[in-house]
Amino acid sequence: MDDARIAPAPRPELVSEAQRRFFGVNGYLVLERFFSPECIARLKTRIDSFWTERKPECPLTVDCFEDYPNGSGIRRRLFREVSAHSRAWPYKLNDTHLVDEVITEFAVDRRLMGMLTELLGGVPVVCNTLVFERSSQQPAHFDTFFMPSKTPNKMCATWIAMDPVTDDNGPLFYYPGSHRIEPYRFSDGTVKANDREYPLAEAHIAKIIETHDLKKEVFYAQPGDVFIWHAQLLHGGSVIRDMAQTRTSLVTHYWTTIDYPSAEQHIVLGEGRLLLRKGHQQVLADAEQAAIVKFAAGLETPPDLVEAAPPEFDPNGYLLKNPDVFRAGENPYVHYLNHGRREGRSW
Repeated sequence: MDDARIAPAPRPELVSEAQRRFFGVNGYLVLERFFSPECIARLKTRIDSFWTERKPECPLTVDCFEDYPNGSGIRRRLFREVSAHSRAWPYKLNDTHLVDEVITEFAVDRRLMGMLTELLGGVPVVCNTLVFERSSQQPAHFDTFFMPSKTPNKMCATWIAMDPVTDDNGPLFYYPGSHRIEPYRFSDGTVKANDREYPLAEAHIAKIIETHDLKKEVFYAQPGDVFIWHAQLLHGGSVIRDMAQTRTSLVTHYWTTIDYPSAEQHIVLGEGRLLLRKGHQQVLADAEQAAIVKFAAGLETPPDLVEAAPPEFDPNGYLLKNPDVFRAGENPYVHYLNHGRREGRSW
């Protein structure tokens, strides 16, 4: 990578004591104008090129609408196959850092990684990146519902703004201090969501907002601003009033080497900058998804394998997120214990 295009090497104590206290109390930090206008222009140009230079071999996936707002909702598709019109509506482009150096430079910016190391108390490992050009319009949620760290609170996220954010283009909203509330747990005892119980989690969110008198705040970002948030900060995307306006952002989630200590699990970029070694997101046909659910329901796994896996391991979720395991006819417990754990696969 061209070091002239990214921030200087980290210095000791990149996070001030005041910032540390603020993050502990509120669960977020705002870094105003962290990236220069030149850097942001370069990043926006690169995102534009993803759409204008799509190649047949592109492995990326995108979560987008076939039609908006009257379609069947957001679905995951191969990016190379979606209509260019999908760009005019809300979408989420997954894991561009796995194929593009420019995205990677921002996700592992040296100053940013230094600050996250201090806030997390461990070396960050990029576990995913998400490109948005419009608000997700996602209701209030905790990121731990979808990608919890193995060690509690050893995950955080960053949001790099590339457009001015207004009430019309769907700003990010959040509830300061919500990260200090006891996490909601599903029936399996974990914080990771499942579809069946998600309505209960949504009711819980409404209840804690009222019970703890949480106050919603909105991030009116300017290009170059960075928003860092705690894994348990309650947040979401506001409704878009003007679909013609973009509010482009790069979101990155980080775990730490506390949970992923093996060198085999990392793509090493030097100077403590690490990416999780992982494959691209998978796209499932409806028939295949139904087949996976049926296969998982009929599994008969020896008790010793079940005990060897993490208590929260979900074989159905593992197969849905790793359909290559299903296609190979492998038991998800066997595959995870022999390969998936080392590869950092999710479930």
